[in-house]
Amino acid sequence: MTIERYKVVSGVQIIEIRVSDVQRLFDSRDPAPFRERDLDDNFTQYLEAYLDELSVYRPLKLQIYITHKSSEVGAQVIKSAIHEYFKYQIQIKQGQFAKVFRTAQLFLFIGLVILCLCLGMSQLIKKIDSELVSTTLREGVVIFGWVSMWKPFELILFDWYPIYDRIRIYRRLVQADIQVIFEEA
Repeated sequence: MTIERYKVVSGVQIIEIRVSDVQRLFDSRDPAPFRERDLDDNFTQYLEAYLDELSVYRPLKLQIYITHKSSEVGAQVIKSAIHEYFKYQIQIKQGQFAKVFRTAQLFLFIGLVILCLCLGMSQLIKKIDSELVSTTLREGVVIFGWVSMWKPFELILFDWYPIYDRIRIYRRLVQADIQVIFEEA
């Protein structure tokens, strides 16, 4: 038996948000017009945290209830602003994603050069007469060479996923059906 913690109607996951004023959705420090303004950090963090817990396989609907209607901003402007904000966030994250892989390539090149140098040095150290010094020093140089590969492997294998995960969440928000409901108090 599965317990639904969040509202689901006809297979659509619903995120309900209630604010007193349209201004609460937008960053008050941003002087841009509403359509281009950044969303409020608390609002976006709430959405991201909510989506971290929802199924990625169900469609999403965002219902925003606003208790005081503002004459300057209509429902369509709010929907457009939310979609545009998350499209922009996708572009930012895609840039970060590309940067991680460029950095990984650079570090991989550097790591391979260091590893090759260390393996070459280990072969030279083999020629030292003292067995104890030769073995210890050679093993240390080889280990150092492999450790130089740690960061490239970390970037390639693991560091990209959190960025990809945010892109996935932002895409869901861009594709989400948004309903803005003005309530009269």
